[in-house]
Amino acid sequence: MLKLVNGLDTAKDARVLVLEDALNRINEIVANRKLKLHIEYGKLGDYLKTAGSLLYEVKYSYIEAAALADLESTTKILESMANFRELYTNALNSGYKPSTVKESLTLAEMDYAFRIIEGFPTTLRMKTDDPAYAVDILAVEISQAQPLKESDNLTECRCSDGSRIWNIITNITGLKSGTKLACAVLPPVEMMNNVSDAMFLGSEPLPDDTNLGPLDTPPDSALDQARAQVLQITKRMK
Repeated sequence: MLKLVNGLDTAKDARVLVLEDALNRINEIVANRKLKLHIEYGKLGDYLKTAGSLLYEVKYSYIEAAALADLESTTKILESMANFRELYTNALNSGYKPSTVKESLTLAEMDYAFRIIEGFPTTLRMKTDDPAYAVDILAVEISQAQPLKESDNLTECRCSDGSRIWNIITNITGLKSGTKLACAVLPPVEMMNNVSDAMFLGSEPLPDDTNLGPLDTPPDSALDQARAQVLQITKRMK
């Protein structure tokens, strides 16, 4: 067994594994040509291949988190995926609009993966390796809540974190406009022909004076739920 001295077991660290999962998601989308865009798939593949080879160096570096954030391989992953995103965004801005739920889900999955990849250094610099913080935990405010069509117990909520709108589908009852809740930005899912971008971390409202956006001190119950969801992701990557 490898004994670490003043280092981090990066091969098992939740932040690294969530990054690996995000890259795998984009790889699967590109490999199966799920992007209904006029785009150079060959270039996308090259950027992903570069990022994938660098990920191996990151995953098995066994250095402290702060050093990992500044590692050359980490920087080069971000650079490669920034080139990927530029190509992707240019194609996306050519007038494309998704015509099916599956296409919307693919775009949401791309957004999620980019968020994980681009936020990776910041996540590493946090003063905790708690798996709950491997994904973003936000305070959001519900602007609209309505029963989901064709469902007996699901509610579709439009929420704001102060900078963007999130569509969150939940089985929590009694939700109304103006309520603030904690949510985790997790891989999007399709539910009853709709896409859910994130997940509420419990039904307990946050205080009215909570600032929207990144939640610095989430309630323990919210952390427990976020941690459980992250561990579901990481157990597939080990």
